[in-house]
Amino acid sequence: MNKKTIRYVVGGILILAVALGLFASISSENLTYYHTPSEIMANPEKFKKERVRVMGLIEEGSVTWEPADTRLAFRITEDSETYLSVAYIGAKPDMFKEGQGVVVEGKIEADGQFVANELLVKHSEEYKVDPNMTAEQKTKMMQSMGGR
Repeated sequence: MNKKTIRYVVGGILILAVALGLFASISSENLTYYHTPSEIMANPEKFKKERVRVMGLIEEGSVTWEPADTRLAFRITEDSETYLSVAYIGAKPDMFKEGQGVVVEGKIEADGQFVANELLVKHSEEYKVDPNMTAEQKTKMMQSMGGR
């Protein structure tokens, strides 16, 4: 190989290395791991410095919804003993209900309150056919979905 070709190869490798390095640093900065309420409550100081995602169940009897202010307050739990108080301002998801799985993303404030700026409601992936549906309706539905 001549010197010109070697320069192009080395230059290409350097550009690729820089691009991969930038991508890796950007990706690692945007990673947010899931935590449980017990992990957060065991060491809340650790989590005050970072944005976190917490996954759990909406505790029965803990939901307060103020539609005028779009303010939602509730607790999430993974068992009956450990819970995390959550405050969220925004539209209440249609599927939001007590006992439902939820993922919240946000930060822990100085007072220990978790302030979520994202709220995702987990839903069942089980789909059922309406028992009152006729055979013809079921056939049309299956055809529209690309089924037989």
